[in-house]
Amino acid sequence: MDRPGFEPGTSRLQAIVKGPLYVILPYGASSVNYGRGGCLRITESLVKEFGRWLRRDNPELREATLRQYMYYVPNLVGLSLCGKEDVGRVFKAMGGLNKSSYEAFSRFLTFLEKTRDLDALVAKLRKALPRKPRTRADTYVPTDEEVLNVKRNIMASGDEALKLFYNVLTSTGCRGTEARYLISNIGKLRIVSFRDYVRVHIDLQRGSKNEFVMYLPKEVYQQLKEFRGRLKNQDNVEKDLKAAGLSVKYFRKWWRQTLKKLGIDSEDIEAFQGRVSTIGGRHYTDWIPLLDKDYQKILSRIKEFLIL
Repeated sequence: MDRPGFEPGTSRLQAIVKGPLYVILPYGASSVNYGRGGCLRITESLVKEFGRWLRRDNPELREATLRQYMYYVPNLVGLSLCGKEDVGRVFKAMGGLNKSSYEAFSRFLTFLEKTRDLDALVAKLRKALPRKPRTRADTYVPTDEEVLNVKRNIMASGDEALKLFYNVLTSTGCRGTEARYLISNIGKLRIVSFRDYVRVHIDLQRGSKNEFVMYLPKEVYQQLKEFRGRLKNQDNVEKDLKAAGLSVKYFRKWWRQTLKKLGIDSEDIEAFQGRVSTIGGRHYTDWIPLLDKDYQKILSRIKEFLIL
């Protein structure tokens, strides 16, 4: 035991968080609250910093998703994270384990990885995470006539921004976030031109949701280049599309089924839609020559549904 008045040296203490917030914890503390591997106490200031990081470094996130994360994570204030034994307490504080609370805590761990020197602690917490809860499967696939009905409704509305959003979804089978990113950044992305269509190297990677290349008929590409309006935020443009007849997710399902009917290989469709989560961008390039040929095969059918 140290004599009264003795101030222990830094060899007996541990700096837990590097940055504007850090906690010094003695090695002799409780193994539950202050593990030897280092602990992090979640404070209001840390949660506020997480909120700023979400908006600053995650431009692809929808406003609804940001609100969802900031609904769950503030409930963790006061908890100390030391290791796998704390994961259960995390979800109890969040009101239970569900898909939304799981995604919120996972994003919080990503924040810690990127802003703090806590790789070992984050690795322990990630390893202890339960399986991500799944939402109820939605097996409905819209008919061609339903998609054409959306086309007619958008044409009648005269909404140019919504027309572009619809055309990109129908041309690519991509996610709504990726469609909006493409529209907003078309002048900054690398384009490879073919006779009737273009290949766009979008190179977006968001966890298991990847999109490396997207294909557009030249008419749609020209619309994007000439567009001078302003696209609404993700939530509102998706609401407008739903009001026209279908939610974004159903275009993705319809596109997949359309390609299957045209004889496109299932793995190629997975690559088109960015579902190839087991390989990196370097190996994805092996697919590109195949996708180039596949898109030529489907182009005339896709054009039947576009607003040109």
